[in-house]
Amino acid sequence: MLAKYLEDVIYTTNTGGPNGESLTIRGKEDVRRRYLGAMALIESRSRIEYVRWDNGLVRTRLVATMRHRETGIELTVRLRQLIRFRGFLIAEIQDFHDAAKLAAFWRFVGATLEHPQQKTETV
Repeated sequence: MLAKYLEDVIYTTNTGGPNGESLTIRGKEDVRRRYLGAMALIESRSRIEYVRWDNGLVRTRLVATMRHRETGIELTVRLRQLIRFRGFLIAEIQDFHDAAKLAAFWRFVGATLEHPQQKTETV
């Protein structure tokens, strides 16, 4: 998946910091570490409900289901994304989640993504 990202990609989400605050990650390697950290904790799948391409900007609406690997607890959420391309590669992704719902899920399962690189080393 990351082969489609520019090296200097910017990923922003309105939630996802250690305390549920917004989060910005810069660079493909830091995005990789974040994704690997999340995948160590959860399994996820998503379904696209809507896609619109407009001059290098893609707008999407997705339904995502996450299952916490340790507890088996599942969460289904809707989210929106804005994806900007430079040429045929992704330059920027912005995710917009239901922040309260996502924060409640992480509190409920007692997990945090504060230090995802530590999680990936134990996998």
